[in-house]
Amino acid sequence: MTGSPSTRLVVLRGNSGSGKSTTARTLRERLGRGTAWVEQDYLRRILLREYDLPGGVNIGLIETNVRYALDHGYDVVLEGIMDAGRYGDMLRRLTSDHRGTTLHYYFDIPFAETVVRHGTRDMPGVGPDMMQDWYREHDVLDGIKQTVIGPDSALDETIAQILTDLGADPVPL
Repeated sequence: MTGSPSTRLVVLRGNSGSGKSTTARTLRERLGRGTAWVEQDYLRRILLREYDLPGGVNIGLIETNVRYALDHGYDVVLEGIMDAGRYGDMLRRLTSDHRGTTLHYYFDIPFAETVVRHGTRDMPGVGPDMMQDWYREHDVLDGIKQTVIGPDSALDETIAQILTDLGADPVPL
């Protein structure tokens, strides 16, 4: 078992440019201290400099980081593309093992909109062709209850929904 009855795990998944990182950053600010942000991109691309492949080392490292933070009383916002085929088993294990509240959100954004959103970020070397290679349409997880966030949900609405679902009292901005 992982965490405690009072710890909270929020999983934010979706394609590149769908708004996951912005949501994770804002959510952590609103939840305040005691909230860890585990970024798939940081662990996979920066720390390990690993390609996203089946059985990649980053999958276990993500799971270890999430478990460690939960076991030490932190709430966790886990964020990344986390393709259902490669990361699904790990996410299902975390969900079944976590003793507290676990919520999953999938950002279901059309490819054209992810390209527009990506254009607002500073990520040299990542263009539409690369994003198209990564894009998985409606990549929801089997066997996991998840809330689908569509393209019309503004950041404030998405944050408000997650905070409500958590029953959280957000830190004032």
